[in-house]
Amino acid sequence: MKVYFRELSYEDIPAIKDISKDIWEGDDYVPYVIHEWLQEKDCMNYGTFKDENKTDLIGFGRVKLYDKDIAWLEGGRIKVSYQGQGIGKMQLNYAIEYAKKIGMKIAQYDTSSKNFASISLANFYGFKHKKYMDLVVANSDNIKKIKKIAPKFEEILAKDARKFYKEFDIGPGDEICIGWSYIPLKYITDEHGSWLYNKDAILQKIEFGRSHNYELPSEQEVWMIVYGKPKAVRDLIQYTIQKELETQESIIFEIFCRSDVVELLKKLGFTYYEDERFGVILFEKSLI
Repeated sequence: MKVYFRELSYEDIPAIKDISKDIWEGDDYVPYVIHEWLQEKDCMNYGTFKDENKTDLIGFGRVKLYDKDIAWLEGGRIKVSYQGQGIGKMQLNYAIEYAKKIGMKIAQYDTSSKNFASISLANFYGFKHKKYMDLVVANSDNIKKIKKIAPKFEEILAKDARKFYKEFDIGPGDEICIGWSYIPLKYITDEHGSWLYNKDAILQKIEFGRSHNYELPSEQEVWMIVYGKPKAVRDLIQYTIQKELETQESIIFEIFCRSDVVELLKKLGFTYYEDERFGVILFEKSLI
């Protein structure tokens, strides 16, 4: 099947939303951020069309530019009725070639460890597995009764978090997990959440209502992204849960963490989705 590409505009928003309504059982975040995406300067939002006049949208994606080096590929969507026809492969190739054309040195994207189609595309185009963060979840009703603790910590701003993350093992490179995405350290802002820090652990909390242009928790969710020594990480998580449950009766906690923390969190009542290891992968490809 031959397809055609062009940059998206505000006039394409209805068609974008029409595609998104069938993604993730209607829970796609793109409709909530598409206006902001189209306003950004350091990016290119592209549409995939089945007609030469480029009016019949069947897919879309986005290339966000970090510095003069990194092209972040995100938001790739294919209309449900056109999935399985190789269009995702053509879209990813278009994004890669665009990044090369404008001189980017690296292309990156993330995906769920269970998104086998996306992982297959990464392998096909020579992306390397760079980072992995496990994801475990618990409803407040499943949290085991825990002794109240008060670990030592500082509440810090993004400018301090950028510095303190360098004290921890965040894996190769300077990208950190911010939930269902990764971001270079220097691009962290206070819009990305709030932080607790001590010499042994750092915890980022993201709640519903934040304004940055990434996938965000729902109104009933709190996300925590943690790095550091397992027991210190667990203590910051326990403390955060305690504080949250003082103000909300029913809430879902999602924890993005290194694998060495998972067993400690299971003792608090956390599990993987469907009891199988699950997480978010960062892929990277050299473009030079």
